[in-house]
Amino acid sequence: MIYTCTVNPSLDYYLWMDTEVKTGELNRLSHEHYAAGGKGVNVSIVLNNLMIPSVTIGFLGGFTRDYYLSYLKEYSYIMPLFTQIEGNTRINIKLTSRIKEKEIRETDFNAHGPDIKDSEFEKFAKRIERIDEGDTFVLSGNVQAELFDRMVSILESLSKRGVRIILDTNYTLIRACLKFKPLLIKPAMEDMEDLCDTTIHSEDDLICAAKKLVEQGAENVLISLGIDGSLLVCANGAYHSDHVQGNTISTTGASDAMVAAYVFDLQRGADQFEAFHYACAAGAATEFKSGLATREEIEKYYQIVKIERKDV
Repeated sequence: MIYTCTVNPSLDYYLWMDTEVKTGELNRLSHEHYAAGGKGVNVSIVLNNLMIPSVTIGFLGGFTRDYYLSYLKEYSYIMPLFTQIEGNTRINIKLTSRIKEKEIRETDFNAHGPDIKDSEFEKFAKRIERIDEGDTFVLSGNVQAELFDRMVSILESLSKRGVRIILDTNYTLIRACLKFKPLLIKPAMEDMEDLCDTTIHSEDDLICAAKKLVEQGAENVLISLGIDGSLLVCANGAYHSDHVQGNTISTTGASDAMVAAYVFDLQRGADQFEAFHYACAAGAATEFKSGLATREEIEKYYQIVKIERKDV
């Protein structure tokens, strides 16, 4: 079973404007909607679109909890197993405005989120104990500083039980957990210098830094490079994907779609190169639509995405 974990999920309020935002003035929206947010939940939604079951866990509470859970009922292959808390699940605002005909600007307002009581975390940890050898645990999204040490302990326990670990979270937690030999890590490009304690001036420097992470325990390092594409570094080498050209609607969730597609393709027997190819297609398929990618859309972009091996 695949378990996706979002420690600090959110009810996301998506807003779109056909013009540039004018601060200090009244702005008219073209349309808006709510969605269950959180990087781990996004991974589960893309897995659902690929008809792969997953259990999604984390913390939910307050007046936003019921709407959040009702939203997830739309997905037949998602099993919510959230720990209920007294605090309110946060609401994040995702504003997309159009600057030019083919240029958009994304502005996010992310709330801090509720405090997690010790008793609430203990209930969460008990549910984690159900995860066993051969299962996959995807930790996505930022982990609050006050939960850092306890999450490291949980990941250590999962590793000892033979659970495959995937980390798309804050770089400090990734660095602390490299010794647990995660199947995949997805550090943010802007965090690579701090994560690797090095200076990066070029893609070759970036590949060398990622290779150090592989030497320290990570099986695969996946990095989104924005308009420069994506990069995968593993023991077998380094692979680069160019950025697919198109009319970007929103990049929200594109990174999570990549993680979901990578896991999906590995589970059906693909090698690392093929899984990277499928992941890049999922990222593009999400970027060029409103919402998360479907299987049909991913396989369309799979025919377009080009992957090349990098020798450094």
